[in-house]
Amino acid sequence: MILAACASQNIDKEHLAYIENLGWTIQSFDSTEQVTLALAPETIANYEEATITFIEEYIGKEVTITSYTLKEKDPENDQLLVYIYEHQGEIIGTIGKIQNATPGIFNPANKAGLEIQFF
Repeated sequence: MILAACASQNIDKEHLAYIENLGWTIQSFDSTEQVTLALAPETIANYEEATITFIEEYIGKEVTITSYTLKEKDPENDQLLVYIYEHQGEIIGTIGKIQNATPGIFNPANKAGLEIQFF
């Protein structure tokens, strides 16, 4: 099921519920792509440092990645993005990205930890 959002962009209803259950609010849909997951070792290390552990299990497998802009922003007013990863139609995890930050990766499932880090 698809839920219409601002500017006639579509937000998947299951994604909306998933992100809201993590304590976030989707502002807008950005993109969807299907890829065979391949990541550099330093990228995997950055994910592990951000307590994102699902990703290694899916390297070499086809996944769908859907990105959304969140309504929440960091203390510098930088936009927060969330990437929902799916394999065979099932959500397998999420990765957050802080725009204008390097590496700027965070685990959306740990919103309280991110808030502590920011404030």
